[in-house]
Amino acid sequence: MHLKKYEEKLQNLNNILTKVNNSKNILLIDIMKLTRKLKFDISNALLNISLITKIKNQYTIKNKLLNADKKTAKKKQKNQTSLWIYVTEKQKYSTDSYSRYEKTILNSVNKKHDDFIVVGERALQFCKQNDLNVIKHFLESEEKNKSLPWIISQLIKILHVENNYDHVNFVINTNKNYNGYFTLLPIDQFDVNKLAHQEIEPNHLNNFANYKIYPGIEEFIDNEINIFLENTVRSLMIESSFYNAKNDLVTTNKIINQIEDEITIVKKKIIRSKREKEIEEIVLLTRANKNFFED
Repeated sequence: MHLKKYEEKLQNLNNILTKVNNSKNILLIDIMKLTRKLKFDISNALLNISLITKIKNQYTIKNKLLNADKKTAKKKQKNQTSLWIYVTEKQKYSTDSYSRYEKTILNSVNKKHDDFIVVGERALQFCKQNDLNVIKHFLESEEKNKSLPWIISQLIKILHVENNYDHVNFVINTNKNYNGYFTLLPIDQFDVNKLAHQEIEPNHLNNFANYKIYPGIEEFIDNEINIFLENTVRSLMIESSFYNAKNDLVTTNKIINQIEDEITIVKKKIIRSKREKEIEEIVLLTRANKNFFED
């Protein structure tokens, strides 16, 4: 390859590197924003759990959304019913991050009775291919809709009342639950530590007997469950986007390293070509001088 072609290739590689670095910077900003949002929503969900738990213990409240009843515990798995929320993100690179979750779903699902709310094209196609009942499908473009967590949380509440599910399960791609899923309802089965990696902060409202709860205990609990669902759904969807962004960042860093390695190789070739050209010029000059003196 001629020197000029090497120099053109180097220029092209530098242009590509600039674009990829710009993409990396955007990803870093997105990750920083998602981290702040995730921390905020998880903290709110933890507060909801703390309040619900303390009031439930204070007043011995029985609610299927809070605790699995004895009938559910006695049911065989094949007779239990669940609502599944499966969220998939559009992946920029040819990676398969969802097969392990889909294997888990197929091993756990009751095809005759379970229902699905899905977000993303991959989730929809998975359900269609395996004859799973999809109640509602949201496009990947709708994930950025700030109202979507609220919409999904309301769907969960309505469908749970209508169909009396034993469990509500949420599936996302995350290293915090590598090949499993989160159980949102009943709340006592939600493993918040998997998502939060932090302790529930103590709440000073320990003795609720000293307080008047308006408009009533049942209404307060119902409202807290609604808020818990919205905070938790939002947290899980942010975690899904956060993990996807981190994977993109890892892939982007690999691409940057590959480009930089290629740039180093091309630079060495340019130096070698320049030296070879200098040697050729010296040889030609030497021959010209020799011929001059011989003449």
